[in-house]
Amino acid sequence: MSEDWDVSEEEMDAWLEDYEAVDREAAEYLAERVPTLDEPLGDVDDRRITHLAGTIAPEDEPDPSDVDIEPLSAVMALQHADWLGMALGAVRRGPGSELDAELVLDDIDALDEIEGDVDDRDGTLSVLSMAIHHLMPQWQELGVLDDEGRFTTSGVRDLPRALHRIWTS
Repeated sequence: MSEDWDVSEEEMDAWLEDYEAVDREAAEYLAERVPTLDEPLGDVDDRRITHLAGTIAPEDEPDPSDVDIEPLSAVMALQHADWLGMALGAVRRGPGSELDAELVLDDIDALDEIEGDVDDRDGTLSVLSMAIHHLMPQWQELGVLDDEGRFTTSGVRDLPRALHRIWTS
């Protein structure tokens, strides 16, 4: 490994603290806009949210022989604002709304109180499209999306909950 990649333990700890702070801010932002996050869930719903969270932020390293790394990398490249745009757009449009990269990009642009702009619209659209293409069959299997790639009632409810769980755990 080159010397450029030598990172001290203190630098790594500081980076992790910064990332956890962004997680907390994103969770708070989401909770302020989706007041139903605190509603109790049944066991089946809780398990579905756990599985959904695993598609967004896998806990284990994927086996390269089991998964196409490029689309998974697109999912992992999504930032907090991307996920917030996706979840809040689904909540705003409701069940039956399409999961579409261009709509998600518009939803990201519409986020209030989020710093920064999408600098490379085409590049962001490409990453979003690849990530959605990767997530769609998994989310259809979980009932988040229907067979046509449209959010279900449980998908609209569960996507913000899964993100909130990831960002607060």
